[in-house]
Amino acid sequence: MAAAQKISLYNLNELKATTDDALAPILTTLPKTYKFTQHHYLTNVRLALGYVAVTIAGVLFYADWKLGWDSTKAYTAPACVVYFVLNGALTYWMWAVESGKVFVGTREGGQKLTLSSSGVKNKPIYKLKIRYELPQTGKRAIDDQTIEGSFTDWFNVHGFLDKKAFRRWLAGNLEVVGHADPAAKKEWEDAIEEQRVDEEVVSEGAVRSGAERVNATTEGSAKKRGRPKKV
Repeated sequence: MAAAQKISLYNLNELKATTDDALAPILTTLPKTYKFTQHHYLTNVRLALGYVAVTIAGVLFYADWKLGWDSTKAYTAPACVVYFVLNGALTYWMWAVESGKVFVGTREGGQKLTLSSSGVKNKPIYKLKIRYELPQTGKRAIDDQTIEGSFTDWFNVHGFLDKKAFRRWLAGNLEVVGHADPAAKKEWEDAIEEQRVDEEVVSEGAVRSGAERVNATTEGSAKKRGRPKKV
């Protein structure tokens, strides 16, 4: 079993990447009727484009080193063209096709789930865009929606990912996980309710404290106005 990786709480990119990696282990280990089978074609295409481009560059360099320029110059220009085309295709694939997608999978019955993640600059906020599609037709079972949470909800103060806390957050915000793990969903809902009550108590305390200060100030002013003048 791999040791837990400690992440700096100030490194938002690492926090996001670690959170992205934690999605698949949860979604692919749900109970059978909810479990997703992950599809890796996006990653496979990206790796294939990258490896082919690097291989072309490496073979060309090796051939030029071994055979010399005169023997390889006829192949250099076409190889460079192919190399740059592949790199252009790789860039397009990463930005236009993958476009932040961190999980694509299907569950029993053919329903397709696509998750795309993003962060907020200089803020510990994690956003997850959800697209859930019906089989074959591609019709959305639910509208596209975006959920968000704070990295502090599932990373502890030492920088370690709390997998149970992250699962609770998913169960409370991603419907299929909530159905698969109702206990985790209830824990999340209870935590949200407790937080709401605490905020109300703090808010009421602040209002009460402010009112008391106003009353004290008013009473003090009234007493000053009621004092008899010295002769």
